[in-house]
Amino acid sequence: MRFSVKQAAVVLMTLTLAACSSKEKLVLPEVQNQISPKKVWSAQVGKGVAHYESGLRPLIHADRVYMASREGMVMAFELSSGKRLWTYDLRKDDTLSTIQKLRQRFSSDNARIAGGISQGFGNIYFGTENGEVVALNAETGQLSWRVQVPGEVLVSPAVGDGFVVAKLGTGALVGLSSDNGEQRWIFENEQPPLTLRGTGEPVIESGGVVYGTASGRVGVLVVDRGFQAWEENIATPKGSTDLSRLVDVDAKPIVVAGTIYTIAFNGELHALELRSGQQLWKRDYASFRNMTVQGTVLYLVDSVGRIYAIDRRNGTELWSQTGLHRHFLTGPAVYKDYLVVGDNKGNLHWLDRNSGDFVARQSFDSSGFFREPVSNNEVLVISTRDGELTVLQTP
Repeated sequence: MRFSVKQAAVVLMTLTLAACSSKEKLVLPEVQNQISPKKVWSAQVGKGVAHYESGLRPLIHADRVYMASREGMVMAFELSSGKRLWTYDLRKDDTLSTIQKLRQRFSSDNARIAGGISQGFGNIYFGTENGEVVALNAETGQLSWRVQVPGEVLVSPAVGDGFVVAKLGTGALVGLSSDNGEQRWIFENEQPPLTLRGTGEPVIESGGVVYGTASGRVGVLVVDRGFQAWEENIATPKGSTDLSRLVDVDAKPIVVAGTIYTIAFNGELHALELRSGQQLWKRDYASFRNMTVQGTVLYLVDSVGRIYAIDRRNGTELWSQTGLHRHFLTGPAVYKDYLVVGDNKGNLHWLDRNSGDFVARQSFDSSGFFREPVSNNEVLVISTRDGELTVLQTP
């Protein structure tokens, strides 16, 4: 029998406390700021995500940045100035069915947006805990389509090859037409009885859907049919307690030059061949946070807050930074010459991405960061739990 949402949330809270607790109060390492990132602009996006586990993070696309709040506000801003271009309130959609209206009416959080934001085919896409996938016109903010799916959507849908693929809280993957949201296929995936609250984002690449499971497996589906091409085990449950046996693959797979990079909680970091699933190398790192790649270097934050740079070609460790060990961190983001991570206290930590040395620390909203920053060549975008969206820039 699968655990309830409340039980799963308790599991995540337990893991958080286990990772961050200590008999001694955690102290941040001393940092002499060598750079001074400046705030370009900031804006408020609804009420943010509050204390809920959420897969929401900002999206930079072209000259805009998009963000949503849990209660249902979706906004587009001009990236350079912060001018708000449009706002869409998911709670005021007249196309809702009677069942959807009743669900929102009796939900304390209304729309419960939890997964997003992704883009493609002129739309932005996101999902809700109410079991919906929504497409809005990226230019105007008008509703393109809104469909019901058989489960919570906790992470960003994958978009490509004419499909929008949503990963559900049940572990299933649903393939929708990007034109109108029509369901084309569903792939069921058996879940273990106890999992982390959350799920890994799928990725569409070279005609396949790359996905991870809560049972420590990674696979590829043929995107236009939903058939399984292959599935391989990357983590095996070990230990005597339920928590020690968790092997969820909750980090988004990264695909570069025909190679999948994936990691599991209580598992390992693997490089797999996209076409066959053949293992190229594996190393002893474990995480549930998203990773990032820049050139030949893969960056990750492990399950207990240690930060690593890995040569993605062979798995060689280039550097490690343990100064934030046991602090609850986001995944990393690369911005110019820096690697940036946030923590749950609202601190933003800047590292030299070539050495792992700290070069700056900034303090923001004390509600804290919950997802990794996003960036392009010009700016870094961050969002706090209370809904403060901020664009930063360095010289």
